[in-house]
Amino acid sequence: MTAKIKLNAASGGGSFSLQAPSSSANNRVFTIPDVADGTIATTATAGKILQVVSVVNTTTASNTTETFADTGLTASISISASSKVLIITSQQLDVTRSSQTDARGAVKLLRGSTDIFAPANTKSFGFEAGSASLALFMTLTACFLDTGASTGSNTYKTQFRVTSAGSSSKIRINDDSSPSTMTLLEVSA
Repeated sequence: MTAKIKLNAASGGGSFSLQAPSSSANNRVFTIPDVADGTIATTATAGKILQVVSVVNTTTASNTTETFADTGLTASISISASSKVLIITSQQLDVTRSSQTDARGAVKLLRGSTDIFAPANTKSFGFEAGSASLALFMTLTACFLDTGASTGSNTYKTQFRVTSAGSSSKIRINDDSSPSTMTLLEVSA
């Protein structure tokens, strides 16, 4: 087989293909996009960002129990085979307590109903102080690379809880409609 240069023109665009000589069925085809000064990117390029999905949530959620509850921050992305998903979250939260000297809470990340990033000791944040009726306001940011995502649609969300309900603690997400964000990036294998 000899090398070929093939020009295709089509309504609304075209392509240019360069095919190298091959022994047996070992063909190599590079397709250049129909854009000015374009560059060649192959599907074999590991670590390439294939798509980005980003959501903003301003709905306030509260929890005073030791049971994990949804924060309202959720996003979905549909990925190709073998891709990974990089999840970046930023959540505005406050922890308050009215009677005890400490308040602690935990936030975790799930794919569907499966925990994929959760604190080992169930405590993500908190404070201890010598008096009651205090509050802590913060931005909690997390970044996690999910290597176990399935081909097709994957939904991610965060959940939160207090770690000691007996201390009259309360956690609020997006108090005063402060925004929380989740960004999902499909990363090629």
